[in-house]
Amino acid sequence: MRPEDIQRGWCNECGQTMWAPDSGEFVCARCGTKLIAEKDLSRDLRRVFRFQAWFDDVCVRGLNGPSPGAAAAQLGCHRTMVDKLVDRGILEKSVYDKDGHYVVLISSRSIEKAKENKKNTGKWTDSGDV
Repeated sequence: MRPEDIQRGWCNECGQTMWAPDSGEFVCARCGTKLIAEKDLSRDLRRVFRFQAWFDDVCVRGLNGPSPGAAAAQLGCHRTMVDKLVDRGILEKSVYDKDGHYVVLISSRSIEKAKENKKNTGKWTDSGDV
């Protein structure tokens, strides 16, 4: 089965997005309720569905973490430094910008790596560039 063949639907019982199991039935893997396809959801539920699907993907890829402001607090730097570290590829950033909502997350793993580098080398990278 190809990744594009796997479907995600909305479970009214669980109140969240769910992947349909490999059995071919479009039912929730948690409770067994029939899933609703995104195209069949109300406008409001479709917005929730899209955000949850984005956040699920962020978590699966290991990119979940705090906001840029909270990342700055954890790193002990200014908020503008977080932007510079993202631009240089030191920090990983995920952005959700749909349906009038804008959410930015900085991955916890990249924050920890930057903190470790700063402690060991005095720079945010292990190469000594920044």
